[in-house]
Amino acid sequence: MTPKDGQHRLKLLEARVERLEAELQGLQDALYRRARLEDETIGELRRRTEPEQIARDLSDHARKHGL
Repeated sequence: MTPKDGQHRLKLLEARVERLEAELQGLQDALYRRARLEDETIGELRRRTEPEQIARDLSDHARKHGL
């Protein structure tokens, strides 16, 4: 292998590592966004299923429907 071949291989490997790093960053960003969304969803579900909230919602529903 000539020095020129070694330099070419090194450049190819550097480019490949850069692409892999960019893909990894994209995956990390997507995972972070997904985790935030799930946290928000779980928080909303917890809020809506608290006994006090259920009682308020049932009362509002009964009032609106004349029950």
